[in-house]
This record gives sequence, C-alpha cells and structure tokens, in this order.
Amino acid sequence: MSNRPIVTTQVVVFSLKTFLSAMLAYFVAISFDLPRPFWAVATVYIVANPLSGAIASKSAYRLLGTIIGAAAAVVLIPNLVNEPILLSAAIIVWVSTCTFVSLLDRTPRSYVCLLAGYTVLLAGLPLVTAPSNTFDTVVSRVEEIGLAIICASLVSHIVLPVHVGTVILRRIDGWMARAGTLFASAASGPLDDVRGRNERHGLAADATDLRSMTMHLQYDGSRHRSAVSLVRRLQRRMLSLLPLEAEFEDLRQSLLRLGTPRSEGVFVLMANVGSAVGPSSMNDAGDMKAKIDALGPLKTLPSWEDLLIANAARNLRDILCVRDDCIALRASIEGGRSARAAPRSAAVDRTPAAHRDFGMALLSALAVAVCLSSSTFFWIAAGWSDGMTFAQVSGVLCCLLATMDDPVPAMRKFVGVTFVTVVVAFVYAFAVLPMIDDFVPLVAALALFFVPAGICLAIPSLALVGMGLCINFPLLLTLQAQQGSDFAAFANGGVATIFAMIWTIVVCGLFRSVGAETNARRLISVTRKQVATIAADKHSDADAMRHRLIDIAGLFAPRAAKLSPGSEMVDADLIRNLRIGLHLAAMRDLIDGASEPVRLKSAAIFEALQGFSDPAADGRRASSMAAIVFLDDLIGFPQGNALSRAEHELLVSAAALRLCLAPDADPPVSSMLLPTGRTAA
Repeated sequence: MSNRPIVTTQVVVFSLKTFLSAMLAYFVAISFDLPRPFWAVATVYIVANPLSGAIASKSAYRLLGTIIGAAAAVVLIPNLVNEPILLSAAIIVWVSTCTFVSLLDRTPRSYVCLLAGYTVLLAGLPLVTAPSNTFDTVVSRVEEIGLAIICASLVSHIVLPVHVGTVILRRIDGWMARAGTLFASAASGPLDDVRGRNERHGLAADATDLRSMTMHLQYDGSRHRSAVSLVRRLQRRMLSLLPLEAEFEDLRQSLLRLGTPRSEGVFVLMANVGSAVGPSSMNDAGDMKAKIDALGPLKTLPSWEDLLIANAARNLRDILCVRDDCIALRASIEGGRSARAAPRSAAVDRTPAAHRDFGMALLSALAVAVCLSSSTFFWIAAGWSDGMTFAQVSGVLCCLLATMDDPVPAMRKFVGVTFVTVVVAFVYAFAVLPMIDDFVPLVAALALFFVPAGICLAIPSLALVGMGLCINFPLLLTLQAQQGSDFAAFANGGVATIFAMIWTIVVCGLFRSVGAETNARRLISVTRKQVATIAADKHSDADAMRHRLIDIAGLFAPRAAKLSPGSEMVDADLIRNLRIGLHLAAMRDLIDGASEPVRLKSAAIFEALQGFSDPAADGRRASSMAAIVFLDDLIGFPQGNALSRAEHELLVSAAALRLCLAPDADPPVSSMLLPTGRTAA
C-alpha cells in the first residue's frame, strides 16, 4: 500500500480558496496603502483551515489576541525604549507568560494568549528604533491582520463552504461504528489484549480531537451551529462506552473461565448487546433489557459467579442505556431539535475541565524565555541591522511549536523548507517580479507558487512543508504595492531567518525536547495519582474523572505509537486505571449505607490503593496485591450475614474492582464464593 500523499479535489479547492483570500487581502491592503500588505497575505495562510467554522473561530480569537498584544506594545515600547535591558526583560516576561497561559487551554481560546504574546514581537520589536511611530505602526499591523482574517472568513463561508457540523456528524458516526466493531469483536470471542487496548486509546484520541472541533461549531454557517450543547452531550455519552467496553471484555473472559451453564446464557446476551452498539444498528433494545432483568436480583449469600453475573447485567444495561442516548441525541442533532429534546439521562450540560499539563507549559515558557533573552542579547551586542528579525523569528517559532513534545525534528524540517523558500523568493524578487507591472499578471505569477504550496498545507503529512512555504514566502518577498530589488536587505532577512531557526533548534534541544517515553510516563502517572486521590477520599466526581482520564488516554495514544517495543509504557492501559477509579468512587458513594464491619473492610481497601501512585513498580504491585486480599475478605463477608441493599451494591462494585485489578486471577477462595457444584482445590 502506497504512503504517498493523495491530492484530492477537496485539497485543490482548499488551496484555490486560500489563494483567492490571500490575493483579496493583498489587493485591499495595497488599495488602502497599508504599509506592509505582505503581513495580510501571510496571515491568510496562518489562519487557513478547510472548515469554515474553524477559520471563523480561530480568526476571532487571533484578532482579539492581536489587539491585546498591540495594546501591550503601545504600553511597553514608548515607556521603556530608553532602557533596552528593562524593555527586553518586559517583552520576555510578557511573551513567556502568554505562552504558558495559552498551553493550559487546548481549545481555540488559546490563540488569544498566544497571539497576545508574539504580536509584541512582530509589531513591537521593529519599533524599538522608532518609538515615536508606535501607535500608528501597531494600528497598521492590526489592520493588516484583521483584513486577512475578514477576507479568509468571507471566502471560506461564501465559496464552496465545508461546514464543521457536517464533518463532526460524519466523525461521530465513524467513531460509533468503530466502537460497535470493537464491541462485536469482544462479544464473539477473546479479543487480543494489545488490539483492544490500542483501539480504546485510539478512540479516546479521536474523542479528544472531536472535543476540540466542537469548539468551532458555534461559528459554523450550517444548521448545526445551534446544536453545540447536544453535540457535547452526545460526545460525553460516547466516552462512557470506553470503560464499559473494557469491562465487557473482562467480564466475558471471567465468566468463560468459570464455564458454568448460567454463564452460557449470559454469553448469548452479551453477543446480542455487542452487536447492538453502533449508529447503524436498529436492534430493539426492549427484548434485550427484559432478558437482562431476567438474570435476577443478587442472592442473599452471593457466590463469585453471582457477583460476576450481577456486574454483567449492570454492564449490559449501561451499554444499552448509553447506546439509546447516543441514537436519540444523534437524531436530535440531525433533526435540528433543541437541547430540551435530549434524553433526560444525558441532559447534563456541564463539560468537565480537560487535563492541564502545568509542567510542560512551564518548560515551554522557560524555553521561550531563554530563546528570546539570548537572541535579544545577540541583537543588542552585535548591532546587526537584522538582529531584530533574528529575535522575532526565534521567539515566534518557540511560541508556535510549544505544543510539541519534541519540536526539534519539526524545526529541522522547517529549516530545509525555509532554505528552499529563500531560493524561490530570490528568483521571484530579482527575476520574475521586476518584469511584472500589473496586478493580474502578478496574481498569475504568484499562483504558480502559492497553489501547489497550499495543496501541501492541506495534506496532513505535508502540512509543515506547506506552512513553511506559504508563510515564509510573502514575508521574505516583502510583497508591496511597488516591488523593490534591494539585494542586501533580502540577503540579510534570509540569513537572519535561517540563523534564527537554527538557534531555536539549539535552545529547544537543550531546554525543551521531551521524548515520547517521558511524556507517556507522566500521563500514566497522572491517572495513577487520580486513583490514589479517590482512594484517599479527596475527590470522587465520577463524571469529571471519566472525562479527564479519557482525555489523558487520548493524549497518550499518539505518544504510545512512538514508543519503542521494549518500553515498559507499551502495556499501559489508561482505561483500566479509569475503571479502577470509577469503581472506587462507586464504593465510596455506597459506604455510608453499610454496616460497621463492611465499612472497616472497605476502608482497608481504600488505604491499600492509596499506594497505587507509587513511582516504583514494586510499590504499585504491592498496593494492588494488598487491595485484592482485602477485597477477597470483603467479598467473603456475606457468609451468615444479612446485607442491606447498599451493601449488595457495594459488593457488586467490589467484585468489579477486583476484576479490574486482577482480570486473570483465580476467583476468591471460599466455598461460599465458588459456583454451585464446585469446591476450592
């Protein structure tokens, strides 16, 4: 199978639309005598996106960030221009702080802080030598960037628009189809552990991407723009399927190992439920729910098999409930109904906070500070006229690539692309453009470069190449109303740009580069700490925990794909950690209705699992083994003891927790806990 990028009609249309936006912005800029129309052209390609709603949302946040950054430049530059060291320090602190804050928000809102930071570099640094023109120049930059944003949004919404709502629904259907396939595979036979784990992590990653895409929906021009609340509810219900599917697999395998006649009937029911998950399934859940209810209530003195079947019944009931909610919500979105028409069980409209990585945000801000301080010092000490460009480009690059674990490989590729761009820009500046004296021929000449480069921008595997070509080209060419041919200025700008990128690689390699192994370990550690926190009774909001840990699993998936086969992180199962936390939270919710002996036995389990976040593998293993011993003690407690309803439910959750901690372990050794007709060996 070929890995060559495929150029589709959609990709070509996107490139043509973006070029049309850029030329429209360029034409308006030169018509109104804006001083740097090339900023308008570059900005169009910076905000370019195939989805019209994404352009509108990103553009709005970028424009707001640009205005804030411009205001900061107006305050800082004139007041500190006579104190270069103090001015440099103020700019460094501002840009680093904005970068740090932007990395704590993984939604399009982050563009506000990001643009507020590096706008000071783009609009403010050139004014250090001419502070009297600060206000006029800053206003011009805002006008150029705002013009580009307006042109890009207008063309995207008017010319063959691609709506976010349509894409989201298609992605949701694909997600549900994949989940349905996973359920069907698990129901029909043993599912390979690696395949099941990787598929769940992949679904979590897709869900994380969908969550980000939903932020653009309210800016979309489609009829789905008013359904943001419903889409978010649907996504939360979809996420509930991941821990349910993982438990579905473990329950089936445990019942299979018992090999009793009762488990055979449960297998048939599990197969029916497994085939019912998915957007295209029209199976009536009523009959299946009746059969689940027919499994009967938990006995007064439950065996291990009874507890497993009770867990299976609860699991299957939850799966069907989530499936029905997803179908109803999907129909409501498609039909354009209001949020009030959503199923009551899915009516919660609060989106829990996503994972925030303060450590990586701080490290990225530190890299920006080091890069800016060193490049600014070089500029001041060397007295190089284009040292300002050196400081600008290095700082902006650090900001733009701050979200990457290891930006060095991308920067190396960027250097090669920029070198090619410098060569092409040189040919245009000194061979092509001097021969052109009208706007239409100029557009035709620029199209020869921008259209193929825009196609690269639209293909994910070539996006970095396209970005380097499309953004650097107009800046190096310094497109104006009347093109000049100053070789010294061009050479200085090109050399400064390439040197800035090389210096950024050095700084990020020393201060910022973090391997996939390190970040994967950090994410896994967060999930373990969450479990330990619940065990310590410090946090038990199941919905918030489910959302956050699945979000972390989504962040983990792309990093897991980069791990070496021998890495200890390869076998990590973040969804299992989520299930442990959910069962612990359920037990904590039920503990108040239990008797004193049950509370004491449960407290021992909670105390044991507080060591689940131990950095040492032996410590975590000892914590889990101790918890299993205490769980066996709790599960065996009903012998000769009458149990309340809350205690019955607590036992079911305890059995689920034991199964989650040790899915392949033997059943608890007690004659009362073994299936009828079997005795302990």
